[in-house]
Amino acid sequence: MGEILNLRRIVGQPTAPLPLASRIAPAPVSLEPLALLLTETAAGNERAFARLYELTGGRMLAIARGIVGRADVAEDVVQDSFLRVWRWAHRYDPDKGPAYAWLVRIVRNRALSAREQMHRREDGHCELDAEALVQPGRDPADQAMRSEEARQVNTCLANLPLNHRRSVALVYFEGLTHRELAERLDVQLGTAKSWVRRGLAQMSRCLSGGADADWRELMAAQYAAGSLQGACRRGFERRRERDARYCHAVDVWENRLALLTEFLPDSGPAPSDIWNRVAQQIQRERIYLSRPRFWQATSAVLALAVLALLVVVLR
Repeated sequence: MGEILNLRRIVGQPTAPLPLASRIAPAPVSLEPLALLLTETAAGNERAFARLYELTGGRMLAIARGIVGRADVAEDVVQDSFLRVWRWAHRYDPDKGPAYAWLVRIVRNRALSAREQMHRREDGHCELDAEALVQPGRDPADQAMRSEEARQVNTCLANLPLNHRRSVALVYFEGLTHRELAERLDVQLGTAKSWVRRGLAQMSRCLSGGADADWRELMAAQYAAGSLQGACRRGFERRRERDARYCHAVDVWENRLALLTEFLPDSGPAPSDIWNRVAQQIQRERIYLSRPRFWQATSAVLALAVLALLVVVLR
């Protein structure tokens, strides 16, 4: 990650796309560098934003593809998500969790929205291998590249009974509803709900050193995973608006689950074509926002013209 401070200059002509940093394999994500890049992005640093995309774009594309099931839609999701990151970087609060988890939440929420708009998944889509993702016998060298917290969360997920583990992974990584999960696993709806709920409860016990989670934490876990639906979800959201403890519990679980995406299969370098579209949109927005003086002058001239016309009419 040391090359973060050794980026080549990328700001060229005002209307030219912002090029990516030098082509290298994506580095393992880590809290401090990404938080720094987000802070610099919030200040309008395009070089930092380019590096942020280079480090995380490939992984974010894998997350989106797992949910929407179509490569073209996944690319649109990532493009829209990084435009939001550019506009919302100032909203990131390091006290609420890792920068990487904040990015994952943006991409996952956009992917879930896109999936809902699609109404159905296309036949023949590429699915994430949820079982292989959480297998405990992974390459030790690969494990060593992950953050300690991510390894802990992954271990707790991997130690679940197979049905519970698979249910939690499919709900989170593919955004399945309980009904879709039941159809995928060929079980009753109540069984699918129970597997997700029990799996998250066991994960909570594992992560807390054996202590049983209270009702608030279990509901927050289901909300963060996406398995809390319908009236229960709306009721929890109302509680969340009134009680900061619910907000904190959701933040904790969203951060935990987001860290599991560190174990997604390596998808290679961040796609440059997506970045080019993002950079072009940023340039268009910059040009538009750089014209306030022109519009102010135009408005002043029009106002004076209207006043002169009124004077002539009133005479």
